[in-house]
Amino acid sequence: MSAKVDALFAGDDPDEPAPAPPRILRLKKTLAVAIILNILGLPCWTSVPGAVLTLWVWLATDADVARIEAGVYSESDAAELLRLRNYAALALALCVVCLLVQVALLSTHFYTRFWGSLSVAINHLLHGG
Repeated sequence: MSAKVDALFAGDDPDEPAPAPPRILRLKKTLAVAIILNILGLPCWTSVPGAVLTLWVWLATDADVARIEAGVYSESDAAELLRLRNYAALALALCVVCLLVQVALLSTHFYTRFWGSLSVAINHLLHGG
């Protein structure tokens, strides 16, 4: 930050904003994996890892807000990061819903019946009936 202020008072052009596309792409991919884990968490108990990844993406975009305000990123990258932050917030809401549904399913015999039926079906497929 002080280098930018020094450059401004020295009459030099300030540095161009740092490119954020690699970071944005990595965060998007992580959020996509997290959402898949959250949805698969209903039958497969992967909601917690999905929730952790979703929270990590949301916190990572939260840290970028200070960089956006400092002008580190270009306007288009800043808009993309803010949009990604909104998606991460919606994914966090999805996490809560999935975890609540999973808690409700755990209080029933859903998992016993689901995995029992699935194991019988796989057994029939492998052994021909």
